[in-house]
Amino acid sequence: MINDRASFMRQFNLTAPSPTRFTAQQGLSASAVLIALVEESAGLQVVFTQRTSHLRHHAGQICFPGGRQEDADLNLQATALREFEEELGVASSQVEVVGQLPQMPVISRFMIQPYIGFLTTMPHWQPDPGEVSEVFTVPLNELLQQQQHFAYRATRLGMQRVWFIPWQQRLIWGATAGIVRSLAEQLLPQHKHLYRPLN
Repeated sequence: MINDRASFMRQFNLTAPSPTRFTAQQGLSASAVLIALVEESAGLQVVFTQRTSHLRHHAGQICFPGGRQEDADLNLQATALREFEEELGVASSQVEVVGQLPQMPVISRFMIQPYIGFLTTMPHWQPDPGEVSEVFTVPLNELLQQQQHFAYRATRLGMQRVWFIPWQQRLIWGATAGIVRSLAEQLLPQHKHLYRPLN
């Protein structure tokens, strides 16, 4: 069990990051997301958002806060922190970035760079109603149950699998589930063979 920041960092640093599983893609727009973690008495919580239904890309889907890199962003980490602040109404200064995961392409022609950051306390979320319909958290240890990850074999955009992770009445899927899967394999590489094939 990974119940606190110390155990998270110990496990995260034990294994070298997995190389990207994706073939090189040309013409993808740079973007970044933040996997925000909060240490609570019940264990580490992972922050997710649900996008509003009218957005052009990934409307209504569960995702991590993030978006396209803008010219004013110093780097992709700055992109992830800016988007976190804009979408959730919480100052990015409350986030300490501790690492990153391999990049991931998505069918909307973006290449996502995921960053991992810790919040000192659970903030009072003030989501942007134009982008975010809901903010919620999932216990990290629930997401790390790799035997509960479902995979559909696919070759689109160089991907080998599309991942689906059910949690309560929600379904995390696509790039967000793929990022969760990368994090699970980084933290618990001995379980990376565990998943449920859909085809």
